[in-house]
Amino acid sequence: MNNKLFSLTLITLLLVSIFSFAVFAQDDQTLVIGFEADVSSLDPGFADISVNERVNSLIFDGLVEYGKNNKIVSGVAYDWDVSEDGTAYTFHLQQGIEFHNGQVLTAEDVKFTYQRILDPENGSGLRGKVTIIDRIVVIDDYTIKFVLKEPYSPFMLAMTFGIVPKDYLQEVGSDKFSRNPIGAGPFKLKEWVPDTKIELVRNENYWMKKPKLEKVIIRPIPEPSVQAMELRSGGIDLAVNLDVGQLENFEGQEGFQIKSAAGGGVHFFGFNDKMEPFNNLKFRKAFLMASPIEQIAPQIYGPKGETAYSFVPPTLWPDQRKYLKENRVNFNPAQAKEMVNQLKSEGIIDNDFTIDIYVPSSDSSRIKVVETLVTSLRQAGFKAQAQVMEFGTMWDKLGAGEIGVYMLSFVSDPDPEYWLYRWFKSDGSLNKSFYENKQIDQWLETARSSSDQNVREEMYSKVLRKTLAEDKVLVPVAHINQIYVMNDDVVGLKPGNPVIIPLVTPEVNVYKK
Repeated sequence: MNNKLFSLTLITLLLVSIFSFAVFAQDDQTLVIGFEADVSSLDPGFADISVNERVNSLIFDGLVEYGKNNKIVSGVAYDWDVSEDGTAYTFHLQQGIEFHNGQVLTAEDVKFTYQRILDPENGSGLRGKVTIIDRIVVIDDYTIKFVLKEPYSPFMLAMTFGIVPKDYLQEVGSDKFSRNPIGAGPFKLKEWVPDTKIELVRNENYWMKKPKLEKVIIRPIPEPSVQAMELRSGGIDLAVNLDVGQLENFEGQEGFQIKSAAGGGVHFFGFNDKMEPFNNLKFRKAFLMASPIEQIAPQIYGPKGETAYSFVPPTLWPDQRKYLKENRVNFNPAQAKEMVNQLKSEGIIDNDFTIDIYVPSSDSSRIKVVETLVTSLRQAGFKAQAQVMEFGTMWDKLGAGEIGVYMLSFVSDPDPEYWLYRWFKSDGSLNKSFYENKQIDQWLETARSSSDQNVREEMYSKVLRKTLAEDKVLVPVAHINQIYVMNDDVVGLKPGNPVIIPLVTPEVNVYKK
């Protein structure tokens, strides 16, 4: 080989090596996350389910953000003022923040964002959190005021909603925007292939700090065992939906780390308070007496959860767990049999009556709970069967009042208002039990309008005692821990808030070593 050819070959090899290293370096700062389900919309105005909220938290920013221990910290707004009577909130926006298309974010975008949610014709599931707003006033390009109808203590939590660009959204329309969103968050959407992946790329001009990750890829992998396989093979870096067995297999394994945060969500049963015999308190007690909920929860959930006695998680106030535990119906199969016979003799149920327990097909843990309960109910003399159903179909049937008893999961913002008002208020947006109680309504209204923490705690304690201990409308089963299982090379990522993925926050900037 002559010197010229040798030199050319060497240069070519060096270029290939440099190119390969560049590709490797880029891939090294790509985080691949396995989700339990695919996203249905990337419009933050309609992000009322957790998978949507988590992805939107990477694309959009709110006026304020969740900081350490879920404390509200500055976001797009660097400061805010609250009137003495608690009915006016004035936000001061940072200047020069740009959306992903280069448009500058102003107070008009903030007003537009919340007006969309407030408009009942748009059907936003977030509307219930902001109907307290009476009017929105743009003072100047970087100052905006929200005037409330009355004081509303958890109002600041609604200020975390992602701000959307008014001009772009009006240009493309809501349908296109939900598939091709533009926000001002740390990452931009590059590609969304439904049921396959969502690929996000770094926002080089992010106002808070430059994200260390160059790409974030989200893959919907509903089956926990498949998530575990993908994690071991390197197909994903982070799994968020592993079963108890898979979690135990990763404990102490070289090359992996497990991070957990206590009780961010709840799994629970609910009874239809307008459908016989599920609205009968004696029937509910017999059902619970035949159900070993307290015994099976640790076996089924293991490290993923802890036995629940309250509807609100243990990380949230008020703490009524001791009282609710003491006043729950305990498992007593012998007495349950007697009560079933009484129900039949009193004509509350007949011999052919079957309890259909509805549960979404997307969660193996809840399915196991329901299947175990079906066995116990049959042993007590009930006829029972599990109805495992796709979530959307089940949700429609719940809304139509066609289900007598169901098992669901719930997770929400860190204020009891969001946990209790929507589920127990007579006209609450999530009141799938169709429960109506004027006293409960009054307590909930008093709590949401008071700025006195002691008053709020008293009202919510009364709500929990009445609905759970006395009327047994909903039956908590387990508080679900938020658990991340990830490769050892992921640095700085910790769970703590189930509605966001904390990759870039005031405290952290996740990267791969």
